[in-house]
Amino acid sequence: MTQQADSNVFYAQGWKTDYLHAEYGEGIYLYDHQGQQYLDAIGGTHCITIGYGVDEIAQAMVEQANKVSFTHKVKFTSDAQEELATLIADMAPDELRHVLFVTGGSTANEMAMQLAHYYHIARGKPSKYRVIGRWHSYHGRTTATLSMSGSLFARRSDMLHYQHDFPHIQAPHCYQCPYQHVNPECELTCATELARTIEQEGADTISAFIAEPIVGGAGSAITPPPGYYEKIREICDTYDILFIAEEVITGFGRTGKNFGIQHWDVSPDLITSAKGLSSGYAPMGCVILRENVAETFFASQRKGVPTFVTYSGHPISCAAALAVQKYIQQNQLIEQCQQRGDYLKQALSQLAYSQELMGDVRGKGLLLGVEFVQNKGTHQPLPRQQQFTETLVKTAFDNGLILRGRPGTGTSLDGDHILLSPPFVISETECDELVERLASSIKQTCKLTGLSS
Repeated sequence: MTQQADSNVFYAQGWKTDYLHAEYGEGIYLYDHQGQQYLDAIGGTHCITIGYGVDEIAQAMVEQANKVSFTHKVKFTSDAQEELATLIADMAPDELRHVLFVTGGSTANEMAMQLAHYYHIARGKPSKYRVIGRWHSYHGRTTATLSMSGSLFARRSDMLHYQHDFPHIQAPHCYQCPYQHVNPECELTCATELARTIEQEGADTISAFIAEPIVGGAGSAITPPPGYYEKIREICDTYDILFIAEEVITGFGRTGKNFGIQHWDVSPDLITSAKGLSSGYAPMGCVILRENVAETFFASQRKGVPTFVTYSGHPISCAAALAVQKYIQQNQLIEQCQQRGDYLKQALSQLAYSQELMGDVRGKGLLLGVEFVQNKGTHQPLPRQQQFTETLVKTAFDNGLILRGRPGTGTSLDGDHILLSPPFVISETECDELVERLASSIKQTCKLTGLSS
């Protein structure tokens, strides 16, 4: 166990806590230096898909390192990068055929923003540079991605002096509808707000709209209603703005399909992804471009656009990601993810019947959220000062269950929810164990916070 005062590492968080040493992982479990086992219910964080300790991936990385460990991006490619790009293009929705590799989710979203602006410049519309995001979203830690983010707890306010003037619309949070509407009578007000915002901000200034198909950590699997993204696609086309599907978490099978957006009958212009691409075995992210977007660049006067970083397409990372995706396909883990997700969601829903505070259980595949409320009938959130989420996450960790949660629901800072995203290899027995540990942790948390369970 390491304390910050005794370490040369600058720990960005947890300055008043000790850090455990992770010794090894196996399947869905992590083990610390004292031999304590932890069921990783968030796939550390939302990226572990094939589980810990898969030897085939380590061997693929070693083999690539023995061939070539780095390439100069402007002059060289690698077999691993080329094969991985082809595999991704085959997995992606129709017409998304071109892949730019980067280092993670933040850089993927940063580069997507830049690509959207370069796209409009190439078409003679340089004033279109702003990106519309949604509240209860998180897109990264760079200045631009913080500007696109709508998480009230991502420390946006600390960096306001550096952020861009990017608008936001409400999230499609039916359980806590910010308009107090009911679907389908609402006629997708949350989607049509995009058109109103574009009109008010000026379509000639807007380059793109970015949205997670299913909201990740900032909203714990908020899932839009049917027809939502079809309406978004229609609005984007009407106003000549690009639709960026932010699939940093939902991409590469997490929701039971190759990409989360495929749960709707929609094809975006750009897809960003990262976590599940390499299952956490190496830093890796990508931007996938629709054919017409790429062709616009190829037909322009430019020889290229500077949307790469030093480690873009890193051969070892590409080799790791390629081995991970082949492993997923060979073992049919995306299909298994859907099956285990259905099983786990049903188990969570059954638990909710006996838990006073468990309100909404939502999500798809193995991206599932639980929202806690003080009144199931009115969906009234728990007061923020109760610190329910923070207490639950700590209590669960003490019980050997790794959770992650965020506060804030609807348009309020009040509210509590957790996001579950275990590895695809989780068994039904392990799903039962997860729910049992969660139930015990909720009961203890209620006692600690003085709430009824």
